[in-house]
Amino acid sequence: MESTDKFTDKAEIYAKYRPSYPLEYIEYLISEAGLNEESMIADIGSGTGIISRQLLGRGYTVIGVEPNDDMRKVAEQTLKPDSRFISVKATAENTTLNDNSVDLVTVAQAFHWFHF
Repeated sequence: MESTDKFTDKAEIYAKYRPSYPLEYIEYLISEAGLNEESMIADIGSGTGIISRQLLGRGYTVIGVEPNDDMRKVAEQTLKPDSRFISVKATAENTTLNDNSVDLVTVAQAFHWFHF
């Protein structure tokens, strides 16, 4: 089974029970990255959009890069009403994003799935 398929048919349960990230962590990211209201963030392996939601709530534009259709669909259903959320079907190894097009790249809990 491909790592991109591991969460197929599990996305709704994942979204329901996976906790969000501490506000102190979000504040740290924002502070250390020097973000402003026009900053764009790429959330690689965005899954159901847990950290994307928190960053959107702070006013940033977030590109959620997620290869799993089920996980991405949950994120789109909950986050797409916000025009600052851009959903991309892609992998960490080939995000399809242009070079130098974002101000911050986040990887919340997906790094171990990447192929190097």
